[in-house]
Parts: sequence; C-alpha cells; structure tokens
Amino acid sequence: MTSNRASRARSAALAALVGGALAVLLFRYSGDSLVVSDQVDHPQAIVVLASHEWERLPVAAQLARQYPDAQVWLTQPEHVTEHNCHQCAGRVSWLHDAGISRERVTVLPQKVTNTYDEAKAARAFADRTRIDRLVVVTSAYHGRRALATFRHLFQSTNVRTRIGLMTATSRATPARWWRRAYDREYVAYEWAGIVYYAVRFGIPPTL
Repeated sequence: MTSNRASRARSAALAALVGGALAVLLFRYSGDSLVVSDQVDHPQAIVVLASHEWERLPVAAQLARQYPDAQVWLTQPEHVTEHNCHQCAGRVSWLHDAGISRERVTVLPQKVTNTYDEAKAARAFADRTRIDRLVVVTSAYHGRRALATFRHLFQSTNVRTRIGLMTATSRATPARWWRRAYDREYVAYEWAGIVYYAVRFGIPPTL
C-alpha cells in the first residue's frame, strides 16, 4: 500500500513537472510562434492589409521596388477609423512618394471588416484578374492568422495559387513579448483571434 502511494506521488510529481515545463514553453514562445513568413518568387500582386500602415506600407514599397511588375492591392475597411486604417486616404500618395506609381496601386472594391473579409476581397479580385501568385503584407503578430486565413480561402478556387507572407517587425519584440504592453496586448488579441477563427470559420492555425 505504501509502495502504491509512493508510486502515485512520483507520477503526480512528474506530471506536474512536465505540465509546468510545457506551460513555460507555451508562454515563452507565444510571441515567436505567431511570427511566420513564406516567400513567393516574383509575386504578381502584393496585398497590403489595412491597419498599422506606418510599418506595413514601407514593406510593401520595398517589395514593389523589388518586383516592378507586381500590382499593389490595398484592402479598405467598411468603416474607416484611425485604428483599422491609419491615414487610409493617404496610402496611395504615400506609396507614390516612395517611388511606386499610382497605376500599380488598386484599392480593392470589396469593403472589409476583418482578416477573413480581406482574404475574400483579395480572392475575388484575383479571380477577376487571373492572378495566382500573391504575397500578403501585414504586421508580425498577425502573420500566422493572416496566412492561414488566406490559404484557407484560396484553397476553394480551381486556380493553383501561391500565397506568401511578409511581415513588418518595427515595433514587435516576440522573443520578449511579455515585457511591453504593446506586445502583450497584440499577442493576447491574436491568440484569441486564432481560436475564434478555428471555431467560426474552421481555419486551423497550422501552416
């Protein structure tokens, strides 16, 4: 009897140790695991998701200069605020000042309210223009959910589409995400979004 109790105690202690180690790992890499990237050679379109324009537009401009034949697509919120599209009306002018001609830039006609809508708008426009190689530009912590959402929605088309991702890291510190309010709030928001998208739209976070 004593031996059985000791064995159960050791098993419980081992389980607690393993569980604690897993919790520490999950906490430690909660920021890093959101930051993903996937390159697409010679994309035909660069899709810039709305919000955080101060860090996304410079990445889009860099890509547009690297791939001069690529179009630049901008998503447009249904109801624009400073939070969901910072200086929204000035994006085309900003890109023009960065050396990207206005003729290359298109504001997608389908208005959006979330990342899922942005992927739907891009897919609809890609279908119309016969584009099959895209790169999505967003912020670092938004990368995993954005890429998973775009790939999920484009899978339903008959056209073989390559979806890549470029993220801006100007403010993010994923390796130490718990140290600053900006990172803590963004990481918590994205993991909540990932769970919601998995339940609501059936989009797994795996890539």
